[in-house]
This record gives sequence, C-alpha cells and structure tokens, in this order.
Amino acid sequence: MKLTCMREFDLSVEAGGFLRSANVKLKDRSAMLFVYSAGPDVDPGEELLQFKGIQPVHIALFTMDGTRLWEKVLPDGVLPGTWFVPAVPFDMDGDGEDEIYLVNNTGAPFSFLHRRLERLDARTGESTGSWPWPAHTFNERLSLCYRFYLAAGYSHGEPVLVTAQGTYENMYLQGWDHTMQKRWDVLIKDSDPGPRASHTTPVMDFNGDGVDELFWGERLLSLDDGHEVIDYAPDFHGHSDVVIPFMDYTTGEWYIYTCREGGEQPGVKRVVCFQKNGRIAWERIDEGHIHNGWIAAIGEDYGKIAMCMRHRFVPGGIGFEHMEDGIFFFDAVTGETVDPGLPCKGTDLLPIDINGDGYHEFLVIDGPLKNAILDRHGNVLDHLPQECDSNMGESLRLGKLMNAPGEQLLLQKKGTTLVQLYGDSEAEDGDIIRRRYAIPYLTFMQKLMASGYNCIGSHVACGV
Repeated sequence: MKLTCMREFDLSVEAGGFLRSANVKLKDRSAMLFVYSAGPDVDPGEELLQFKGIQPVHIALFTMDGTRLWEKVLPDGVLPGTWFVPAVPFDMDGDGEDEIYLVNNTGAPFSFLHRRLERLDARTGESTGSWPWPAHTFNERLSLCYRFYLAAGYSHGEPVLVTAQGTYENMYLQGWDHTMQKRWDVLIKDSDPGPRASHTTPVMDFNGDGVDELFWGERLLSLDDGHEVIDYAPDFHGHSDVVIPFMDYTTGEWYIYTCREGGEQPGVKRVVCFQKNGRIAWERIDEGHIHNGWIAAIGEDYGKIAMCMRHRFVPGGIGFEHMEDGIFFFDAVTGETVDPGLPCKGTDLLPIDINGDGYHEFLVIDGPLKNAILDRHGNVLDHLPQECDSNMGESLRLGKLMNAPGEQLLLQKKGTTLVQLYGDSEAEDGDIIRRRYAIPYLTFMQKLMASGYNCIGSHVACGV
C-alpha cells in the first residue's frame, strides 16, 4: 500500500466544523461540490445551538483536477449547519449535466418567508430557479422545526427530487418532477404509528420494481408517488440514528441494519437487522441510545461484521455532551456476538476498501493510532500525514470518489484552506469491489453526501 494525495482542492477559507461535499457530473467531466464555513457546524437542538463564531456559508464547485469553476458566499440568513443548508447535485432536466439544489435563505436566520429551494447552474453557480421552502414545521420547537433534507432518485428512469422537513415527530416529504411541479406530498404525523426518520437517507431500488425507494428511517417510501412500500417496524415509534442496507456476499441476500435512538419500551430491542421482506433477522441490546454503527467486510470469505456504540447524554459544556456507554460487535447476518480483535475502539475506525481487495481496511480517526490505515486484522498498513484532519469523521467522505482503483478519502489539511483526496496508488480492483460498484447505489449516493449525515462515519458507503 502507498497512500498518495491524488487530488487537492483549495477552498477560499479554512473550513471549521462545517464541511460537506458531493460528486457532480458535468457534460464533459466530473466535478466536486463543497459547502463549508470557517465557523462551527450549527445544530438546531436546543441543548446544542450556539451562535459563537458563526461564519458565512460558502459553496464552490471544482473540477477533479482542482480548478475552481466558481464560488458563492450565501446570505447571512443561511446558518452553517447540516440541517439548515442541505445541497444535492442532480440532473433533473435530462441534459446530461447536474444542477445544484440547495436550501437558501435571504432573510433572518430562522425565517421561513425568505427560505427557498434554489437551483444553481453547475458550471457557473448562477441561480436558474427558486421555489418557496415548505413551512410545515414553523410552529414546532426549534429542534423539530429546522431539520431539512434533500434527496433524489428515479422512477422508471424519470428523475425525482425529494424535499423533506422533520425527523423526530411530524414528518413532511414532497416529490418534484423534472419541471419542478409537485409530484406527490406525504405527511407522517407524530400520532401515526411506526418509526420516525433517520439521519441517513439511502436511496436505491431495493425491491427491483424499477422505482427507487427512500429509506425514511425503518420504512421505505416510493419515489414514484410517495406511498409506503413497507414499514419494517410498525410497533417502533422512535428514530434511528443509522440505517444501513447491506448485502451478504455469500447468498446475495439484502438486509437493513438499524441503530435506534428514542422510542424505548419493554421488549423493543435497540439494534435490529431486518431481512429484505420485513422479517427480523436478529435483534440485540435491550436499552439505551445506539448512536453510531457501521458494517465492514472483515470476516473470513468477506463476511460482514456490524459495530454499534451506545451512549448517554450527560450535562456539560453549553448543554449536554455524549458519553460512550459500550461498543458492540456482531456477525451482521446471524447477530452472533463476535470479537474482531482490533486494536482501536470501533467508533475510532471507519471502514474503507482503499486497496480494492474486497475486504475493508480502516481509517483510524482518533486515539494513539490516529491517521493510520489498518488491515482487517488491525495491522498498520500505512499512515496519512499528521496534518490530515477528519474532524472526528464529520468532515470526511469515503468511497470511490474518482475513477481510480480502490476507494478514496477526502480530508482537510489542518491549518490551511486545502481539502485533499487520498488513495492507494498501488490499489487494484478485485472481483468483490467490481461487483459492489456494479450496483448503482454506491456511486449515486456520492451525490447525496451533502445532505443529512450521509457522509459521516462511512454509514452509507460501507454496507454493500
């Protein structure tokens, strides 16, 4: 293995706690979108929201050789936070080139009157359309009010853009056609049974009917008309921090791995793995907030191992802090408890097949081995330079980010305005990784990485 900086993007400011990126398709080349701020990532949670150090939001587009095509500074009313300014590149008009869709705001930071869904030309950054952002959550408390999502996919080849508001209680979703006419409108009330949304929003044709489904927590919604295809957990009225679709290479069967927050009640487990048809494959852990998780192909014959972390909220700082309360490993298909024998905590490891051999390696994001790349047994293969910073995985993106063997990492270079793309210059794609990327899901999801927490923790990229 030979870790190499393959691409470099020079932002206009050093990104602080808020940095998101997504892959963009131009007619004649590939590109990279960045949404970032020199200040912190502002969270709408009442125990987390703070205004100290807030800086303007920048949005910029680069070609893959590092050339900046354009940059815009968004209005002061746009707060630099995951839930305030989602962005998605997507080709709605069918011209072979993505447009950029984002939630913009020309008014006060919490305004709905001036909050808009805006469309930008990907080549120039010029606005080509603007539509009122739905104000359904306006009368709800802060943490419920400002939870905005963008997603996208296809129904029988026709593009559909999805806008959504709400995560924990009332949830509103709208589907838009290629002319930006509303195709469907869905309300899932807090009083309705079933699960709430997740922080991750996988989109794929999970049932093979030619229509993509949106994984809205532990239920699937059809992008064709918004109807509920299947509710995997009708008796669970909580929110899943992580939802990961994954495949068992041995059988070709699909599963959904979920890590739950809230909705605790006797007899309802906190970590659940569903079969594709809705049956529970296995379930574990009786109580607690399961805050994080991943799936990694580190077992024999590319077997999948599932990690999850339980935590508790404790008073501290300006509101509450996260306290780790146990890390657990399971065979992802059977649910059997396993010990992977790794030298780092599971939450300090992010799975990535950086050398293309079909097994996941790990990037270490904290602890004594920070910035090391480990093999599946925990042996150190190489190190990133110490100035590379993933912001504990929150300003990091993983996956096949460019046309090169293996998967790559996108990280900041501390103390500079640079974002760098690292890969293994000696990587060779084997049969397993070629099979993974033959499924459109993995490549397409790189467009949705600047919305929600799709980019964090390798959640979306690791399962297939």
